[in-house]
Amino acid sequence: MPLLTFPWQCQILASLALQALPEVIQKITKLENEATLLDSSGENDLAEYHKLGLDISELEKKIMSEMIRPERALLYLVPGRLVKVRDGSTDWGWGVVVNVVKKPPASSTLPPALSAPRNNYIVDTLLHCSSSSSENGANGPRSKPCPPRQGEKGEMHVVPVPLPLLSGLSSVRISIPTDLRPPEARQNILFAVQELGKRYPQGLPKLHPITDMGIEEPELVDLVHKLDGLEQKLCSHPLNKSDQSEQQLSWYQRKAELNHEIQQLKSKMRDSQLQKFRDELKNRSRVLKMLGHIDTDGVLQLKGRAACLIDTGDELLITELMFNGTFNELDHHQVASVVSCFVPCEKSSEQIRLRNELSKPMMQLSEAARKIAEVQRECKLDVNVEEYVESTCKPYLMDVIYCWSKGATFGEVIEMTDIFEGSIIRLVRRLDEFLNQLKAAAEAVGEVNLEKKFGLASESLRRGIMFANSLYL
Repeated sequence: MPLLTFPWQCQILASLALQALPEVIQKITKLENEATLLDSSGENDLAEYHKLGLDISELEKKIMSEMIRPERALLYLVPGRLVKVRDGSTDWGWGVVVNVVKKPPASSTLPPALSAPRNNYIVDTLLHCSSSSSENGANGPRSKPCPPRQGEKGEMHVVPVPLPLLSGLSSVRISIPTDLRPPEARQNILFAVQELGKRYPQGLPKLHPITDMGIEEPELVDLVHKLDGLEQKLCSHPLNKSDQSEQQLSWYQRKAELNHEIQQLKSKMRDSQLQKFRDELKNRSRVLKMLGHIDTDGVLQLKGRAACLIDTGDELLITELMFNGTFNELDHHQVASVVSCFVPCEKSSEQIRLRNELSKPMMQLSEAARKIAEVQRECKLDVNVEEYVESTCKPYLMDVIYCWSKGATFGEVIEMTDIFEGSIIRLVRRLDEFLNQLKAAAEAVGEVNLEKKFGLASESLRRGIMFANSLYL
């Protein structure tokens, strides 16, 4: 029988559903509101146009990966060649090759991806850098090179670029001076690159892997043909010539980014709640093992089988009383009285004074409840021992049930408490149902004496006005 058939354990799902991460939910709501405000007109065309751009970018990466293999690229990486550099999310744009240096062979202990031949080459490249990347060293070591900020003039510096970071090879070459130490010499190269950008507003011409580099591998040729087809689709797309396409695409990209972030946050929230569920399930399983409901392999034991048949009261506590001998020492009148503590009822304002026949069973009930609460705390469940004992041991109607079971009249028992008569009747009927559950549980685990005792307790309650078909007599 599956472990989660325990009603006690099934409560995890309901409680964890309420333990949402408020900060994450607040952020998700904020992002969803922002996404809603973005213009979504023509979203299908924008999605198609955006996807074409992504597909083209992906194919360009695959083709470039083949083009920059050392045996192919080194022939073209000569001084003055314009190359495009991208380091992760940092786009450097076009730079100028100065020199290519081969590093010493990588250690054989490195993974194959890090010891590939292309990783052994460094392309010294003149790149447009932020002024903070100055190499004069006046204030100590220069900072890591970075592209200039928006509107910043910047400077040209020679930056060592690993070969895999090249994202484009242009067919254009420019003349560069032999001495690049003077700032003026480097700045003149910047002006030349910027002038080329103005001359080719659609982008600098690139080396063609087939017609320029002579690569004839079938796989690469197929990729190039696919790229040509996608570029033709992009050029003929209505948004490609629209005056508002750039702004619309910017909105769409922002919306796509927002939706992606929303999905990531929702996934993170689900993972967090799932981890809480796993931790709680693990701790609750430890409780079941310590109390003998399951063995070390998670196999259901007799005690656990009985608990699976109980869903009215606290199944851990009631099965503890069934298996620790408490019910065996009681007659069926006392059993009915003790079991009434597990049925929800109104709280009495009167001080509880139990007769001698019920004092010891009540003490045993409290001790068993304390033991279970302490086991749960030991297994890292958030349980307050005193609150648990108080919530599970409710003796408000123990005397009333005991006397009714022994034959007292309805008039006599309602004088014993300040609890409303209708509440007493409802409790007795629920108690009868609960006793029948316990009878079935005892039968399932072969406890014949307990089965008989629960049956007698139930029969002793079923009489008089408590079980009349109508209270209007």
